[in-house]
Amino acid sequence: MQLPLQKPNIRIAMVRKSLFITLLCVCCFGVEAQFRNKDLYISPKISFADYSDRNDWDGYSIHKVPPISLTVEKGLTDFLSAGALIGYSRDKYVNDTLSSNKHIYSDFVLGSVANVHFAGWIEEWTNYKVFLGDWDIYAGLGLLFKWQNGEENDVWNEESEQFKSSESSSFDMKLRPLVGVRYFVNDNFCMLVEVGHGNLGLVTTGITFRIPHDRY
Repeated sequence: MQLPLQKPNIRIAMVRKSLFITLLCVCCFGVEAQFRNKDLYISPKISFADYSDRNDWDGYSIHKVPPISLTVEKGLTDFLSAGALIGYSRDKYVNDTLSSNKHIYSDFVLGSVANVHFAGWIEEWTNYKVFLGDWDIYAGLGLLFKWQNGEENDVWNEESEQFKSSESSSFDMKLRPLVGVRYFVNDNFCMLVEVGHGNLGLVTTGITFRIPHDRY
């Protein structure tokens, strides 16, 4: 009478063993997927920006183009890459009562990046006792040139007691760090997560397409 009660436990054990074997195979047979010298890495990304310093937009309809960017890197060695990025974001706030009252803010970014890739080093230091083959772990710097534009239409001015419109622009240059990790789904495609202000936002995610150097 107890045998039917044991079958679920047997199935759970088999599932766990199957998952373990799958993960082991991924770790052991994916060694060739790491970052490599001379290859190109093309990464479309989306960032999560910090809006904590923005005004209270209660009573406004909000339309956003989140910080999006495109980075192109090339491996200079098996442990070092360099490249360039381009990015854009836009926020639009429209007053729900007075539709002509609009606030539009946009950022356009050009920059360069340089990263050091650690997975290969870790494997060499450990004599390949640690298999990181499907992973690319890196840290680096981003030099960003940012152009910011603002447009405020029909904003109430308390001093003049009139609705006024204005435009503003500014330029900023910054050198900021970032750390990131890529997981290679196959040899030429991977997913990534990056943290740091070397991007348009503090947290960035995206994908990467690798073009091996023998294909260009």
